[in-house]
Amino acid sequence: MKNVYLRSMLAAACAATLAACGGSGGNMYLSGSVIGLAKTGLILQNGGEELPVTAGSSSFVFVNLIKSEDRYDIKIKQQPKGATCTMTNGSGKANSYSVSTAYVSCITDTYALSGSITGLSASGLTLVNGISGSISPLQEATSFTFPAVADGSTYNLSISSQPAGLTCKFQGSTSPDGHDIVGVMGSGPVSSLALNCAPK
Repeated sequence: MKNVYLRSMLAAACAATLAACGGSGGNMYLSGSVIGLAKTGLILQNGGEELPVTAGSSSFVFVNLIKSEDRYDIKIKQQPKGATCTMTNGSGKANSYSVSTAYVSCITDTYALSGSITGLSASGLTLVNGISGSISPLQEATSFTFPAVADGSTYNLSISSQPAGLTCKFQGSTSPDGHDIVGVMGSGPVSSLALNCAPK
């Protein structure tokens, strides 16, 4: 009888220890997919457990296992720097299988890339910035804008066609003919570029 009592006490002590350490006797993973995460700093949270997710990840898995009938509620505790992520299917109750239906979708923040124009007295100017496309400022325009350039991306703004009778050059260009300007987008708009046009 005494041995039975001791065994019961030992079992109760082990259960208390597991609970204190976060163990729940689970045998299933709580995981999900990640889409579009190009930035660092994302942290997910489920209850008291936090999970950093590295840039470029396509999935995540929490360390603590769950068991059938456990409720989970995955939240975004910290957004990555320079991006915005949303959680879908992040909460529910586990059944007899590991949970993998949650997914995080991230979009890198974008900002305007713009600058001033002087001397544009003719039409025909076209500016190009890689995947951001091209724009054609009108005659007498005094500024240009690429509205959506990704945070932290390298921009390479170039002149693909000169206006009739004019030669335009970017101020600060390292190219001999001044036809382009290269830089890196920060975490905000860039408006310091300058394009100067003069008769040929």
